[in-house]
Amino acid sequence: MLVVDDDHDILELLKYNLEKENFQVKSIEDSAKAIDAVVDFNPELIILDIMMPHVNGIELCRLIRQLPGFKDTYIFFLTARSEFYYQQAAIETGGDDFIEKVVGLRALTNKVISVLKRNFVIRKRDLVIHAGKLYLNRRSGIAKIGTEEIKLSPPEVDLLFFFVQNPGKIITAENLLGNIWGSEIYSVAKSIEVYIENLSKKLGKNWIVPLGEGRYRLRKH
Repeated sequence: MLVVDDDHDILELLKYNLEKENFQVKSIEDSAKAIDAVVDFNPELIILDIMMPHVNGIELCRLIRQLPGFKDTYIFFLTARSEFYYQQAAIETGGDDFIEKVVGLRALTNKVISVLKRNFVIRKRDLVIHAGKLYLNRRSGIAKIGTEEIKLSPPEVDLLFFFVQNPGKIITAENLLGNIWGSEIYSVAKSIEVYIENLSKKLGKNWIVPLGEGRYRLRKH
């Protein structure tokens, strides 16, 4: 994978942690050299900082998406900027996920492992997705089953989005924590079952199938 960040210490820390997980990592401190590195290295996943001189992360993402063969390459943003404007710009420009540095490297590492080793899908740039009769708009938080409109809370949107992007896969509570929140925070872990129970009530019991021992699957319709 390719990591681009103008903070040398962060770059070295990222490289160290990702290589511990046996990933091949190329790091770039000068964002002006990033496009050449993308073409030469052809990474499966790219991690970008946002606030960089020469070329910022948002612009880099836009340029990468214009390169032949990089339409579906994972691009994750890891940034100190938490403002909604930056999150929105990152996703709309073609980023697949947005992780705040304050959350820590554990969140990023969990998500990288999920997509590259466990073959889960995390693509938040897909704002609207379908599964049979189920329609979900990530931006509005509205789900529809046929013509019936269902209003979801933000955690319910995140959960359902992940289920729909990974149809047929058995998904554990650990998978949900790692892919959505990027952590194993106890208070969040305790809420997973409650979120899924509430989501199932809103959708109807025949959508999310409990398999026992904290495992779930989205039923095909």
